[in-house]
Amino acid sequence: MSDIYKHGAYGQIQAVGSRVPNASRSAIVYIGTAPVHTLALGTGESYNVNKPVVVNNISEARQLFGYSDDWASYTLCEAMKVHMESKGVGPLVLINVLDPTNTNHKNTTAVSNDMTPDNGRIVISSAESIILESVVIQTKDETPVTKVKGTDYTIAYNIDKKQIVITEIGTGLGTSALAVTYYTIKPSGVTNSDVIGSSDGLGLNTGTFAVKNVYQMTGYIPSFLGAPGFSSVPAIHTAMYQNSQKINDHWDAYMFVDLPLTNSGTVLTLDSAVTYKNANGYTKQNETVYFPMAKGTDGAYYHLSVLAAANFQELLLAQDGVPFKTASNTDCSIIENLYTSASDTGRVYDDAIINAKLNKNGIASAAYVGGRWAIWGASSADYNQTDGDSINVAETNRMMLFYISNDFQHRRTRDVDKPMTSNDLQTIVAEEQARLDALRKMGALLYGNVFLDASAKAKSDIMNGDYAFTFNVTTTPLAKSLTAIVNWTDTGFATYFESLGD
Repeated sequence: MSDIYKHGAYGQIQAVGSRVPNASRSAIVYIGTAPVHTLALGTGESYNVNKPVVVNNISEARQLFGYSDDWASYTLCEAMKVHMESKGVGPLVLINVLDPTNTNHKNTTAVSNDMTPDNGRIVISSAESIILESVVIQTKDETPVTKVKGTDYTIAYNIDKKQIVITEIGTGLGTSALAVTYYTIKPSGVTNSDVIGSSDGLGLNTGTFAVKNVYQMTGYIPSFLGAPGFSSVPAIHTAMYQNSQKINDHWDAYMFVDLPLTNSGTVLTLDSAVTYKNANGYTKQNETVYFPMAKGTDGAYYHLSVLAAANFQELLLAQDGVPFKTASNTDCSIIENLYTSASDTGRVYDDAIINAKLNKNGIASAAYVGGRWAIWGASSADYNQTDGDSINVAETNRMMLFYISNDFQHRRTRDVDKPMTSNDLQTIVAEEQARLDALRKMGALLYGNVFLDASAKAKSDIMNGDYAFTFNVTTTPLAKSLTAIVNWTDTGFATYFESLGD
């Protein structure tokens, strides 16, 4: 009998040599910072901080988290832009750790300016850093009178113009100069510890640990994780990894992460990036690691992990959420060139260089292939050419194993705590086999077989209500390379001379 108490539906990934024994609601979860301070809060409302929130489109994302083109300060905005605006795909689950009520995340000295209403309006320009809810408007009288929001005026932030517009209600603002006081946000105050977060083990989770709240709060399985701008910090990367395995004791997540561009102030090269990767633990089985960044045709600088994840989500949506197609070799027309640093100019990295320096060492990137820029590299981070295996050579292999396990648990929990007859067991096996057959038919698997474990140990567990179903599957291999072998032969001359003889 097993020593572990179980209550629910569970999944386990195990390797045996080269074999590893309704579409699930898989989500791409991003952890980072968003300009929530630009939002107006209603009565009783609070900022979305350390709280997984589903956003289905760019409009919803802006409404719930705000938006800024300053992706270095507000990292979640890059994911919003790439997935929902550039690619038009979603949904995403966003976890923001920037808290305007945290004294470390804002400047503690108030800013005050005298401003005179113009036709009943006050416009504050360059207002992107202003905490909207901190704005206070007072008269300049000897005994100042504080204007009341909702009674004397309305206030809103214009994302596109980066302006705060204060509009009077009736004649609430008057025509005299007013003292407008406010506090500003300090994104640099967000520390690695804020992003890493913590858990009390009883459901109070912050930062990367808030991934534990995704399923309960959104209904989505946290199947894929990203943190552009933060995943390149080793301590945060480690926390992501720790919180990506058996989330809630159930879910396995796959990570899209980046290596940093510098190490202790020194710019990483394609060679030193490999050394950094291995020395800092970017070698996990459940991640694809990207390097360097990309300069876009729009002048912006993109994390390749985000570009790849957006392309990958597009594939997911086209394949009912089944992750058997890789983002590698998918079009990425926004890329103008790879970017390592402002001082590193004039280099052109062709795919031969990317293959030899990065891909063969388990680092994905981008390359100009097939007449266009594309994401380039499909291996998991634990792959290298010397000791790679049939699983880590393609990220989709492990993604598929996770998918089958997560999907089973998501669907089968409703069968728990119900009488389980022999017919019920046969029905479950038949239904699961049908799903594997469907995956094989769509090209996601080469082989799939499921059966009830009836070993002596399993029978002992069954007496305690613990049933184990074994899934033996072979994922469909990716074509890592295609080679044309062209031989010259003189065979054609026979026909040639025959034609001359006629």
